[in-house]
Amino acid sequence: MRRTSFLLRPFLLLCLLFVALPGLCEDPDVDKGRRQLETISAQLERYRDDAALAKARETVMGIQAEAQALIDSRSPELQSLDARLAELGEVADGQAEARDVSRERRTLQDQRAAVDAELRQARLAVVEGSQLLERIAAMRQQRFFGLLSERTTPPWRPAFWRQLAASAPRDSSRLERLWQQTRDASLSHWKEAGIQPLVSLVVAGLVLAGSWLLRLRLTGMAATRVPAGRLRRSAPAMLRVVLALVASLCAMQLLRGALLPDNPPAAVAAIASRVVALGVFVAVATSLGRALLSVSRPSWRLPAISDTGARALRIFPLPAALLVALASLGQEIVTLARTSLDLAVAFTGLSAALCTALVLVVLVRIQRLQPLAQDADTPQGHFRPWMNAAVSLGWVGNGIALLGLLTGYVALSAFVGMQMIWAVMVAAAAWLAMRFIDDLVCAVLTSRGAAGKRMNTRFGIAPHLVDRVAVLLSVVLRAVVALFALIALAMPWGAGGIDLVDRTMQLLRGITIGELVLSPGNIVRALAVFAAASLLLHLFRRWLVRRLLPTTRMDEGMRASVATLVGYAGMVLAIAMALAAIGVGLERIAWIASALSVGIGFGLQAIVQNFISGLILLAE
Repeated sequence: MRRTSFLLRPFLLLCLLFVALPGLCEDPDVDKGRRQLETISAQLERYRDDAALAKARETVMGIQAEAQALIDSRSPELQSLDARLAELGEVADGQAEARDVSRERRTLQDQRAAVDAELRQARLAVVEGSQLLERIAAMRQQRFFGLLSERTTPPWRPAFWRQLAASAPRDSSRLERLWQQTRDASLSHWKEAGIQPLVSLVVAGLVLAGSWLLRLRLTGMAATRVPAGRLRRSAPAMLRVVLALVASLCAMQLLRGALLPDNPPAAVAAIASRVVALGVFVAVATSLGRALLSVSRPSWRLPAISDTGARALRIFPLPAALLVALASLGQEIVTLARTSLDLAVAFTGLSAALCTALVLVVLVRIQRLQPLAQDADTPQGHFRPWMNAAVSLGWVGNGIALLGLLTGYVALSAFVGMQMIWAVMVAAAAWLAMRFIDDLVCAVLTSRGAAGKRMNTRFGIAPHLVDRVAVLLSVVLRAVVALFALIALAMPWGAGGIDLVDRTMQLLRGITIGELVLSPGNIVRALAVFAAASLLLHLFRRWLVRRLLPTTRMDEGMRASVATLVGYAGMVLAIAMALAAIGVGLERIAWIASALSVGIGFGLQAIVQNFISGLILLAE
C-alpha cells in the first residue's frame, strides 16, 4: 500500500502541475505585453519612417488581441466564482460558520482575487493599447501630411537634373543589385523545379483562356438563366468583374510560382507580392470599365451614358489601371532598393505628370462632348447632370496637381493625381455592387421573387411584410458596401483606411453607455427574444380566442376585450424581455417607466387618460 502511494505521488504532482500550468503562464504573458507597450510608447518618437510605425502598430494590435482573448476566456470563470460565492451567502453577525464552508469561501475568494487581478491587467493592457494606437495613428497622419507639404526642387529646373545625374551611379548599382537577386532566385528555381514552372505557365494560360471564353458566354447565360428584370442587366456585369478577379488571382499566383521559389529573399518576395496584387487590380479595373461602358452591347449598359460617350471613354480604363499599378510598383522598388531621394522624387514627379496628363485628356474629351448634348440622337445628353460636378472637381484637382508639379510639391501633385483615378475606380466598383445587390434582392426576396413567393405560400407571410424585409436587407447590404468604399477611399490617406476599419470593429464589439453595452450581438439577441416572445404571444392569443374563450359564458364583446388586454400585457412583457436581453434589468425598466410617467403625466395627460379609460371599459 505504501509502495502504491509512493508511486502515485509523482503522478499526482504532474497532474496538478499540468492543471496549474496554464494559470501560471498567463500572468507573465500579460505582464510581458504591458512591458512591450511601455517600451513602444517610450521609443515611439524615435521612429523615423512609416514602416517602423506600421510594425509597431501591428505589435500593439497583437498584444491587444491576446489581452482581449484572455478577457473573453477568463470572464466566464469570474462569473462562475461570483455565482458560487453568492450561493454561500454572507456570514451573519455573531454567528459561527462551519469549518468546511469557511474553508470553501476562502478558497473561492482567493481564486476570485487572482482571476480578477489578471482580468484587470488584461483590461488595462487593452486600454493602453488603444491609447497607443491613437498616438501611432496621429503620428502617421502627421508625417503623411508633412510629406505632402514637403517642397523639393521643381523638375523643370536644371538643378534637379544635376542632382539626379550626380546620384545616378549609386542608384544604378542598387537597382542592379535588386535585379540580380530577383534573377538569381528565378534561375535557381527553374533549375531545381524541373518541369513544374512550365506546368504552372500552361495552367495559367488555360485559366485565362477559360475565363475569356466564359466571359463571352455570360450574356447568353444571363438571358436564359437570370429572371427578367433589372437583374438581367446587372448580373452579367457583376459576374464579369468577379470572374476577372478570380481568374487573374489564380493566374498571377501560378505565374509567381512558376517564376520564383516559395521562399525568395525578402525584397524579392515583397516585389512579387506587389506584382501579384497589382496584376489583379489591373484585370479587375479593366473588366469593371468594360462592363460599365458596354460599348459592344449598348442595351446592357447600366450607367446612363450615350453610345458616343461610352465610345469616347472606352480606351481609358486600361491606361488608368496600368498607370496606378506602375506608379505603385515603382515606389515599392525605389523603397526596397534604398535609392537616393533624387530618384524617388524623379519617379514621383513622372507619376504625377502621367496622371495629370491622363486626367487632362479625359476631361478634355468629356468637355468636347458637352456642347453636343442636345443632338437629335441624344436628347437627354451624353451623360447625367452629375457628370458636370465630377468634371468640375476633376478640373480643380488637375489644376492643383499641375500647380504642385510646377512649384516643387511633387508628392502632393502625385497624390492628387493618383487619388482622382483611384476615387473614380472605387466609386464605379461601389456603384456596380450596390446596383447588383438591389437588383438581386428585388428579384429574389420580394413578394414577386421566387423566395418571396415561397415565404408567402409556405409560411403565410403577407406580401407587404416580405417587401419590407427585402427593402431593409437591401439598405443594410448597400450600407456595408458604402462602408467598404469609404475605407478604400481613405486607404491612400496614411493610416486612414486602417483606422476606419479599427473604429468600425470597435463599434461592432460594442458601445458602452454607463453599465450598458450596445453591440450588434446584443441587439440581435434582443430582436430574437422580442420575435420569439411576440410569436409565443400570438400563438397564445390565438389559442385563447379560438379554443378557450368560446368554452366560457362570455359574450363576443367580452372575449374581444380579454384578447385585447392579453395582447397589451404580452407586448409589454415582450419589450421587457428584449430590454433584459440587452442588459437593462427590470429595476431599470421600472425606473425609466417612473421617469417617463412624470413627463407623460404633464405632456400627454389627456391621451393617457383616454387610453386608461378605454382599458377600464374593456375590463368591465
